[in-house]
Amino acid sequence: MTAAEAFASRHQPHITTTNGAIIIFGLLTIRWIAGILENVGLTSLSEIAAVTMLAGLLVLHLHRMRLASATALFCAGLLLWIVSGALSYAANFDANAHATIALLSLLMLYATFANAAATYLTGPTGLAWMSRFLTAFIAFGCALSLSQIATGTGFVETGPHGFQRAFGSDVHPVSFAIQILAALVALEIARLKRVLPVTFAFKCTFILGSIALYLTFARTAWVMAALILGSRIVLRGSLARRVIAAGVVTTASIAILATSGRFTDLGSLPFFLESFSISNAVFDWRYVDNSVSWRIVNWSYGLQQALEQPLLGFGPGQSAVSSYFNLEMHNIFLEVFFEGGVLGLFALLITLTGLWRMHKHLPAATPGDRSASALTNSFGITLLLAVTLSTSFVDQLMSFLLYLLLLTAASCPTQYTPNHGPCCKY
Repeated sequence: MTAAEAFASRHQPHITTTNGAIIIFGLLTIRWIAGILENVGLTSLSEIAAVTMLAGLLVLHLHRMRLASATALFCAGLLLWIVSGALSYAANFDANAHATIALLSLLMLYATFANAAATYLTGPTGLAWMSRFLTAFIAFGCALSLSQIATGTGFVETGPHGFQRAFGSDVHPVSFAIQILAALVALEIARLKRVLPVTFAFKCTFILGSIALYLTFARTAWVMAALILGSRIVLRGSLARRVIAAGVVTTASIAILATSGRFTDLGSLPFFLESFSISNAVFDWRYVDNSVSWRIVNWSYGLQQALEQPLLGFGPGQSAVSSYFNLEMHNIFLEVFFEGGVLGLFALLITLTGLWRMHKHLPAATPGDRSASALTNSFGITLLLAVTLSTSFVDQLMSFLLYLLLLTAASCPTQYTPNHGPCCKY
C-alpha cells in the first residue's frame, strides 16, 4: 500500500451507507413516536424530537460535507427562504420569535433530510429500511385510527354532523391522511425498485392503509388518491383493462361519496360564490358553512392584508397569528407571500423548481423505473394542487419528510442481483 492509499484509507468516512440509513430512520422513528405520545398528553415532545433530528442530520452532513447534486437547487431555495425569513423577522419587531425559529428550523431540517436521503438511501439497504419503516407507519397508523373511532376519541368534525374522524399518529385528519397516502405510494415505489412481487403481506399493508385513509374522512387526500389512481389507469394497460378499471374506480368513488356524507355540505357553494366578492369581501357569515367557503374568505382577507406589507411580509410563521381569522392560509403561495413578501415568494419558487428538477431527472431505464416515476409525478402534481387549494403544508413535518422519502425511492435505480433477481428480501 502506498502512502497516498494509506492516507486515503485512514480518512474514509466511518459512517457507511447502512449505518447512515439506520441513523436516518432511527431519527425519523423518534419523531414519529414523539408525535404519537404528544397526542396523549406528553407535550413538547415533537419539538424536542425535531431538534434532535436536525442535530443528527447536521452531524451526517458535516461527516461527509457533501451536497448531493440532485438536491442542490432545492436546498438553495430553502436557504434563500431562511434568509428571507430572517430579514422579514428583522423588519417586524412584534413578530413571534418562537414561530419564527420553529419555521426556519423546519426549513433547515428539510434541506438536511433531503441531502441525507440522497446520500444514504439510494441503494438496496436504504430501500429495505424504507420499506420496513413505511410498513410499520401504515400498520400502526391504521391501528390508531381504528382505536380512535372505536373509543370516540377521534377528531370531532365541526358543524351540524359532528362525526368522528381518525387522526392516527398526527394531530389532524388531513395531515395524517396525506401521510398515509404518501406512505402507500412510497411503499409501492420501493417495491418496484426492489423488483419484489406483490405478496400477501404487501396486500394486507395496502388494505390497512386504505382503511386508515377512509377513517380520516379527509376529502383532500381522497381526491388526491382518486387522481393518482386515475392517472395509473390512463397510463397503463390495454383499452379494455382501462375501461373496466375506470368503471370499478368510478363506481367505488360514487359509493364513497354517497355513503360518507363528506361532500354534502358543498351543496351551498354555488350560492356562496354568487354572493361573495373576492375584491370586496363583505358577506353574511351565516352562509359560510363549509371548509371550502372558509378557505375562499380567508384567501380574500389574507391577500388584502398581505398587500399591506408586500416586500417582506409579516414574519415567518405569522399567518396563523397575524391574520384576521387566526388561521393558516391553506394556500402555500399566499401563505409565503403573507409571511415573507415577494422575497419569500421568490425563494418558494426556487424551492419548487428544485423539486421539479428532482422529478424531472427520475430514472426511466426500465418499466419499473417508468412506473415509479409516473406514480411519483402523479403524487407531486396532486400534492401541489392540495397545498394550493386545500391545506397548509410547510409546517407539516412528517408529511413533507414522507414526500421526500417518496422522491428518494423514485430516484433509485432498479435494484438487481448479479443473477437478475431481486436485490433483497422484504
